[in-house]
Amino acid sequence: MKLVNNTGCGAGVPTALTECAMKLKIILYIMLFPVAAFSQEVWTLQRCLDEGRKNSLDIQLRELDIVSAKATYRSPGMDFLPKVDFSASHNYSIGSTIDPATNNRVSSNIQTDNFSLNASLTLLDLNVFTQARRNKLAVLRANADKEATATEYSLSIMENYFNALYTQELLKVQLAQFENAVYNLKRIEKETELGSRPKSDLYDMQVSYALEENGIIETRQLLYNRKLQLIQLMNATGLSPDAMILDTKGYAEAFAENSDPVYENALKNYPAIVSAQLAEDIARKEMKMQKNKYLPVLGAYYSYSSFYYLPLNGLGTQGVNPFWTQLDDNKNHYVGVQLNVPIFNGLRNHRDVQVAKIEYQKKTVEAEQEKIKLRQLIEQETAKLQQAREIAQKLEKARTYADRSFTAAQAKFTHGLIEAVVFSASKNQLLTAEYDLLKAKYTVTYLTLKLKFIEHNAI
Repeated sequence: MKLVNNTGCGAGVPTALTECAMKLKIILYIMLFPVAAFSQEVWTLQRCLDEGRKNSLDIQLRELDIVSAKATYRSPGMDFLPKVDFSASHNYSIGSTIDPATNNRVSSNIQTDNFSLNASLTLLDLNVFTQARRNKLAVLRANADKEATATEYSLSIMENYFNALYTQELLKVQLAQFENAVYNLKRIEKETELGSRPKSDLYDMQVSYALEENGIIETRQLLYNRKLQLIQLMNATGLSPDAMILDTKGYAEAFAENSDPVYENALKNYPAIVSAQLAEDIARKEMKMQKNKYLPVLGAYYSYSSFYYLPLNGLGTQGVNPFWTQLDDNKNHYVGVQLNVPIFNGLRNHRDVQVAKIEYQKKTVEAEQEKIKLRQLIEQETAKLQQAREIAQKLEKARTYADRSFTAAQAKFTHGLIEAVVFSASKNQLLTAEYDLLKAKYTVTYLTLKLKFIEHNAI
């Protein structure tokens, strides 16, 4: 981009005016950029993306979702391992009984201790495999959700980055044009003192100078605020907006005019689409899990048990065997195979299957919605890009014409052939052309990068 610097400094310009303009330029630069140049850092778009992803709490939450999904998933073989448990009970029976020798009722207080070791093993349950596949898909979806969050976050950073970058470059244009305002104001002041210029020209130049100076201050404040928004979005601490310089390297690359190839690639790479498709697959597995409740489940079981008893009132204690002897004598083994066939449970299975089927249909519609939203987004951004390119080409010509007009106006104004108000109008016309062209070029750059990011999920 060509910056206008028609100061007229050189031959025929008083040395004092040139020195004064340079001093004002230095003072203005210090006022606008209070941080020393050596303390400023250049931030590229990629660096901002990396810093933001590292600090984003939303992305950290999605990473915890991945950890949770991985903890839930396990191999189906784990569900076919035996389940083993041990149980024990210590009991007292307080009451009475009939003594056979006397046929009289006597008190009977008995202590009993029961011990049991149980094991069960699932031999056949098809729902185990379906649930394992569902949980594996949940891990993949958690990863896709994280990437979808990171993509939306990256697009926000990209938008804020280019807003701040445009403002930064706009400030440079204003500063370059302000040199001309400084020179012309000092020259008109000198010529007014000598009586070769009417005071009306001086007043017009003072107004123009004040407006440009105010515009620079407003742009500087806007730049500070936009950099601050970018820093806050990145959640970067200890970084001042004044110490941040955005990279001005060209990011724009050739981009296909047809949006169809972009859409086809984005279907494979855009995380929101991947997440929606995985959600649909999970809903299908959950529907199958509900249908599997109609299937029989085959299992095996084994139990080992024993007990010990002791009369507490002394009756018959002479014939009570010791603890370990009783455990050995009273042991019992229990083994078997169990087949559980669902027949009727109040139509609960039918209800659960219908609910799961409806949920699957909803996920299918939501996946289709995501595809439609993606296609519409690509079509809209592609149209904006084509329009921005067309506008940029037209504005390039307009800026060239405005530059020639301003050069001629500067020469006429220097020789007193036109009034200050006419000169200011010509300068404002050039400034407007510069601003519009700058905005159009950065719009083309931003939209090109955005579409490429949507297509490949990377810049």
